[in-house]
Amino acid sequence: MMAAPDDPFRSLVDIAPTIAELLGIPLPGADGAAIPELTDRLQRCDRVVLVIVDSLGYFTYQRLQPYMPHIQGTVIRCRAVADHTTPAIASILTGCHPDTHRTFITADVCTSPIKSILELAEERGIKSAVVIESEGAEAMKTKIDLVAGVDDSSDMLTYDAAIKERTINLLKHEPVLMAVHFRAIDRYAHEARSFDELAYAAERIDSHISEICRHLNRNTCVIVCGDHPIHGTCIEDDQDVALIVLDR
Repeated sequence: MMAAPDDPFRSLVDIAPTIAELLGIPLPGADGAAIPELTDRLQRCDRVVLVIVDSLGYFTYQRLQPYMPHIQGTVIRCRAVADHTTPAIASILTGCHPDTHRTFITADVCTSPIKSILELAEERGIKSAVVIESEGAEAMKTKIDLVAGVDDSSDMLTYDAAIKERTINLLKHEPVLMAVHFRAIDRYAHEARSFDELAYAAERIDSHISEICRHLNRNTCVIVCGDHPIHGTCIEDDQDVALIVLDR
């Protein structure tokens, strides 16, 4: 189901407040606000898996949708808050704009005064997990218990496959909140790959998400979002990002 054309734009900083309301996690100081059309729809959910697909801009998703048959559901157009991954993901996880959370490079994760929703969940005894690139994983190990990292690679398809495998492995610990980051579309855009190659990367990510979903119970909400608009010229004029709550 697509968002109506006249719906007000939401923002990436609204994602963490939405998850916080669903799971009953206080999120003090957030710049964003919960998205009512999602919190109303997802009241039955008691677990959340947040899948961040690097460079999944709003129009990028529209173009790639035929290659992502499992990433279907309620689609909301969100304003981007940064052009690069680290500050964008920090905004997704904190509900704060970059000027608030001040996380611009991975090292800033350890010094930012703003706590992510993953940390706030753990403080309330709500088990949380994250699967990301190894450098970021090392920083998050000081924050939460369930962390898995994948070493950066020139072969991003293999990298994303490893992210999927580590995600499935961590799900055995039954986290209530989990964040996962896939990167192939972004890397291919930076490498100025063809649209056909971008579509293949999208197909692989779609397959990974489908497999992850097979390991989830019915009360788990799966939210897929981009972090920033796509770089490069394969898909032009993308200024916003896609937020999709999967139909399950």
